[in-house]
Amino acid sequence: MKRLFTTRTNLVLLLLIVILQGCATLGLTSKKSNTIETHIDLNAVENDQLLVTLDPGPFPAGEVTFYMPSVIPGTYEYSDFGRFISDVKAFDKKNQPLEVVKEDTNIWKIANGKQLDRITYLVDDTFDSEDGKEVYPMGGTKIEKDEVYLLNLHAMVGYFKGGKEWSYRVTIDSPADLVPFSSMESVSHTATKDVFLAGRYFNIIDDPILYTNDDSISFTLEDIEVSLAVYSPTGAHKAADFKDTLEKMMRAQKRFLGDANTTKSYDILLLLMSMEELQHYGGVQGALEHHTSTTVVFYEGLDTASLKEYLTDVVSHEFFHTLTPLNVHSEQVHYFNYNEGVMSEHLWMYEGTTEYFANLFQVQQKLIDEDNFYGRMSDKISSASRYDDTMPFTEMSTKIVDEPYQSNYQNVYYKGALINMCLDIIIREQSGGARGFLAVMQALAKKYGVDTPFTDNQLFDEIVAMTYPEVGDFIKTYVQGNTPIPYKSFLEKAGVTISNSDKKLQSIILLDSRTPFISSKTSEEGNVDLAVMGLNNRLAEIGFQEGDLLRVFNGTEIPELSKENMGALNMLFGTSFSWTPDQEVTFEVDRDGERLTLSGTVGIAVAPAKGIAAMDDATPAQIALRNAWLYE
Repeated sequence: MKRLFTTRTNLVLLLLIVILQGCATLGLTSKKSNTIETHIDLNAVENDQLLVTLDPGPFPAGEVTFYMPSVIPGTYEYSDFGRFISDVKAFDKKNQPLEVVKEDTNIWKIANGKQLDRITYLVDDTFDSEDGKEVYPMGGTKIEKDEVYLLNLHAMVGYFKGGKEWSYRVTIDSPADLVPFSSMESVSHTATKDVFLAGRYFNIIDDPILYTNDDSISFTLEDIEVSLAVYSPTGAHKAADFKDTLEKMMRAQKRFLGDANTTKSYDILLLLMSMEELQHYGGVQGALEHHTSTTVVFYEGLDTASLKEYLTDVVSHEFFHTLTPLNVHSEQVHYFNYNEGVMSEHLWMYEGTTEYFANLFQVQQKLIDEDNFYGRMSDKISSASRYDDTMPFTEMSTKIVDEPYQSNYQNVYYKGALINMCLDIIIREQSGGARGFLAVMQALAKKYGVDTPFTDNQLFDEIVAMTYPEVGDFIKTYVQGNTPIPYKSFLEKAGVTISNSDKKLQSIILLDSRTPFISSKTSEEGNVDLAVMGLNNRLAEIGFQEGDLLRVFNGTEIPELSKENMGALNMLFGTSFSWTPDQEVTFEVDRDGERLTLSGTVGIAVAPAKGIAAMDDATPAQIALRNAWLYE
């Protein structure tokens, strides 16, 4: 997650608030030899910690190794959830303690495995623990006694060596006035006790649980039951506020996917957080995807209209993961390594295809017009240009948890989507408009499905066999290779071109659609400042120069750059989005050791941009291909 996904949005993105989205993967239920009895008591909370008990059943003689996951599907980085576990104890059947040795952050060992009856440990809350700042909120835990519990079980429940295929029976004691929402299989439910069944450890990872007040809505998409549960601390937002928007969008998605979608239910768990919590997480908001649900965390202070747009953007991406990786995924995804991060080479598909379809379906289903779609693709071209365009996408994918690849992760949502756009156009051209890349994905979903993974290094050959040699040439050159994609040449096949033009910016502080003119810079003395990294027309006219250190922003002194101050910084810079062209603004900067005051009117800030537009002189063949690409 950075690494994760900065969602495309029509909203004004406040400086330093990052909206992230991750996408969990899936697995297969197979034969188990044990069922791990798991107990969590939500009533017994002390210092925002919960006691977890695991009874794995009998072990053979020998050492037992217990793990908490280091990396989980969808985050593409090491999280080390063992950091949030403390006071690990082991007991035999006579309730006598056994020796437990902590081997590293995520591994504990018990020598006398045959005597082991159960282990217990405390789980800390990521929403207010110091280490919790390093875990994205949608993948963390919120423990607020008698109020709300966000249980991402990967941060709470571990597994035993050799036991990732064992089932879990999860018993949760809860306050009587809170209701659980989850896609995990429910065995029994009373007002104060719930029992869930996870077919294997993957389902512990894949099925988060939200305990909150009963504020939810549901609707049916043909044979899919969709539910939305909302926790709003002050009650400012209700689930009913989002029903019509979500239902309209998801019905269009279902029409687009057709038979490729076999999901029976889909749950959206929306937790809204306070400004204090937003600051705790350094301004990060977003979603973590699972194959039949998504966990979404946003700031409660957003207005309902903005939240609708954010939620629509998130879910429109996440729901397409019911196609990939749910129904089309590799062995690395299917048998995920939670402690070593062994990755597939196909992030171009898991995230790129998903993001591309999340935009294409909207123009195909007439939720947006062509110009809007072109604008989104233009933004992706501009955003992709900020990353290493010579880094082979497959190499980046397999090494994504390490640098320098992790720093390029966001590009899966920009260049990854554009790879899919080009593949779509090639297939439409070669088939005479009869089919596109969606047809390929539908065929792969039919062949593989939820229970059968493909072999990672054989997928490209299979796609080429299903399509055309030109597809293979593109993959070798631009996906496996290090050659930048000439987007213009592919777009012109469909009578669409790229041209340079000035684009009006949403704020004077931006250099393009999303890049601020300042960035953090550490001095030789170790001080962290906001330095001017680039200029638009208005900033230059006001008198800024690259290298200036920003000290006062329109009369307000810049606070210390820290995670604790991110909320205040977001609010400060966010005011610029409501400035009018004739408004007078004043700034102070340090330049070459001297404090300078700069002032002027806001005016209209513009930036050179590559715009995508339909060609005026497109041929009938180009127009026919364009229509097939966008509307069939």
